Amino acid sequence: MSLYTFQVFGCTDIGNVRSVNEDHILVGRFVKNSGSMGIEYLDNDDFLATFGMLFAVADGIGGEQSGEVASKITLQTIERHFYSFERTYANIETFSDAVKASAMRANDTVMHVAASGVEFTGMGCTLTGVCITRSGYLVFNAGDSRVYRYRNGFLKQLTEDDTLVNIAVRSGQMTYEEAAVSDARHTITNSIGGPNFNLKIKEGPELRDADRLLICSDGLHDLVPIDRMEEIISHNDTQHAGRSLLAEAKLNGGLDNISLILLHYSQFEEPEIHESIKPEIGQETASTLGSSNTSPEDHSIKALENEEGHDNKI
Repeated sequence: MSLYTFQVFGCTDIGNVRSVNEDHILVGRFVKNSGSMGIEYLDNDDFLATFGMLFAVADGIGGEQSGEVASKITLQTIERHFYSFERTYANIETFSDAVKASAMRANDTVMHVAASGVEFTGMGCTLTGVCITRSGYLVFNAGDSRVYRYRNGFLKQLTEDDTLVNIAVRSGQMTYEEAAVSDARHTITNSIGGPNFNLKIKEGPELRDADRLLICSDGLHDLVPIDRMEEIISHNDTQHAGRSLLAEAKLNGGLDNISLILLHYSQFEEPEIHESIKPEIGQETASTLGSSNTSPEDHSIKALENEEGHDNKI
């Protein structure tokens, strides 16, 4: 039987210049503001079937302290609400409703906090990510963080930046080259905490064996050219590719906080159990006597954290 597996690596870093990391990442159920972590799971996992898996990047807006607060509140609120969302049917539309409802709850929470004190005035964050389910995956975005799909050596952007320069490019008032160096390229038109927040969500294009999904903040895609990102991803496994992308952004200046999540999709055939290796009835061996009753599916999610810590969920 054919199965698929996702190997996931996520990291977030303060960069070389900023004094505070305003970014947070969500890897499954873990919200992080520093360090890195990875997980791996199969498509027959019961948690995936029931709840799906969320991976997201939030890049803070509104000053160092308030931007950090906004991105943290956003991902913690989304994590809590998404995984507790009542799902009558586990289809792609139900998961889409859960993501949208969770994002709206986060937006309301951030706006409430922003109104509670002058130090939080104008705070907000981008929100970009994917929701993996057994019946496909969703891509969602608000702001200028991005989702890419990597296939056969090339990255394709799956999200559209919510920026003034992107509006100008779409209307023919500016070229891509002009937009890339414009002072207005980071002026965001849609974000968590904004008065007209609108989460754009769609079903992602079908994945093939060896495809990868890259979620990243502008701290990566602004500083590392796309052809260099393609080269790094093509020559490394998931964890080494993620660490190399981070290192490249810092080598190129590290002017902003840097956050990324890389997901590697692969297909394989489940091994068959041959009659010749089955123990005879009544035969007791050291391996059968010492075996666990736990099924392989119970171990299909592995959370492997590095020495760096992660934010505790509220």
